[in-house]
Amino acid sequence: MTTSESLLIAGGLVVDPQSGTADRKDLLIEGGTVVRIGAPGTLNITDAARYDGRDRLVLPGLVNAHTHGHANLVKGVAEAWTLEASLTNGPWLAGARDPEAMYLSTLLGALDMLSKGCTACFDLVYEFPRPTKEGLAAVAAAYADAGMRAVLAPMIADQSLFQSIPGLPDALPQDLRETVRKFDLASGEEIVASVETILAAQGELPGGVSVAIAPTIPHHCSERFLRDCMDVADRHRLPIHMHIAESRLQAVVARKLYGRSAVRHLADLGMLRPSFTAAHGVWLDDEDLDLLAAHGCSVAHIPASNYRLGSGIAHVRPMLARGINVGLATDGANSSDSLSMLQAMRLASFGARSFAGSRTDWLTSREVVRLATLGGAKILGLERCGRLEQGACADLVLFDLSHIDFIPDTDPVNQLVTCADSASITDVMVGGVFRLHDRKLVSVDTSDLRDRVRESARTLAASTRSARVLAERLEPHVVAFAESISSESLSIERRIVPRQG
Repeated sequence: MTTSESLLIAGGLVVDPQSGTADRKDLLIEGGTVVRIGAPGTLNITDAARYDGRDRLVLPGLVNAHTHGHANLVKGVAEAWTLEASLTNGPWLAGARDPEAMYLSTLLGALDMLSKGCTACFDLVYEFPRPTKEGLAAVAAAYADAGMRAVLAPMIADQSLFQSIPGLPDALPQDLRETVRKFDLASGEEIVASVETILAAQGELPGGVSVAIAPTIPHHCSERFLRDCMDVADRHRLPIHMHIAESRLQAVVARKLYGRSAVRHLADLGMLRPSFTAAHGVWLDDEDLDLLAAHGCSVAHIPASNYRLGSGIAHVRPMLARGINVGLATDGANSSDSLSMLQAMRLASFGARSFAGSRTDWLTSREVVRLATLGGAKILGLERCGRLEQGACADLVLFDLSHIDFIPDTDPVNQLVTCADSASITDVMVGGVFRLHDRKLVSVDTSDLRDRVRESARTLAASTRSARVLAERLEPHVVAFAESISSESLSIERRIVPRQG
């Protein structure tokens, strides 16, 4: 089906994320838009193709509010990694990629997400030593070929891990200390100039792809660099997306460097605004949440990665209670490792129950569905997506109500969160075009995908071998240092502390 054709999805059980209700309805899709909605049998359209939806649960396409397409070629690489271990391995995890490798890695992730019901994502794109027009164009082409919507944000910093954490270089053996002193990134001026080159070519991007900016972690960015990023964002009206208070170490380091939290530091710089997204937000305290709420910011909640890296459990209820928009996300395949929004929904639901207090503070299944649709769509700036109403984007995911996940169909919306996985998805549509149809990816030919990925992964492994060996030497020292200072006092705790004795 093309966007110019009409399609009637007849009698599907249609979920409205705003109200959380599910009702039998007919949907008429034209020009990539849901143009009419009516009770079953009331839309008497004779010239439209017909899809029998009586055995389908129809949901707006899931929206992934934070991922990293460059990480898909290293899926499954992490075992007992903390965030700091992952960052130590960053030079070989994300470096040495040419545009073809970036394209293939992104395409692999896009098809993974589509097969699991995700139709749009916010991708923080990393290139070393600086972002390039060619690299971002390759990423954009991969999403366009797969048929996904995407916001692409060059992920940038002007200070390395070892420059950004006070005392870390001194905790290394002498030979490694001398080595990391040579880890200089490109200068802030060079990086900003590269971003400007990318932005000058925005008009060449395919439809459905737009650009943002992602200064990666506050303390990896000098104050001047952050101000330059704000200037770029202001002039080009770009969203800003940052990793904020992801690990306990990050919360401690912010207070050492700034004498206050990272959120307060960014607020004082003028960086917080309605188009600002704080990713992870595990170690945010009440004052941080008040500041984010006051400035109309969003939070990307990423439970799989937070669990995987042992970062802690973000407390979502206080965010929602303050009116903060929260979107749901998977993170990249090096730390999730599945790009499954359905998995993220379940983990978000379960994680909310880890905090002491009344069960009224738990996230309901209806709320989780909103995080995965409307919340993410707002972060991406997709006002017509994440919803099912007249005039909405025809980005849809259809679940098989005859699948065992929905038998018996006691409460299909609840079962979306507690039971469903990708095996129950039959069709995924983006802009009125089927990208997954009858359980098969149809947007691109995947017959040689496995071989292409294997070859690219082999090439990547060979070119990054020395960087990986160095990271293996550095990692235990970095993790030990992180553990030593992470024990410093904070006003909140986001991990379960075993009782002593």
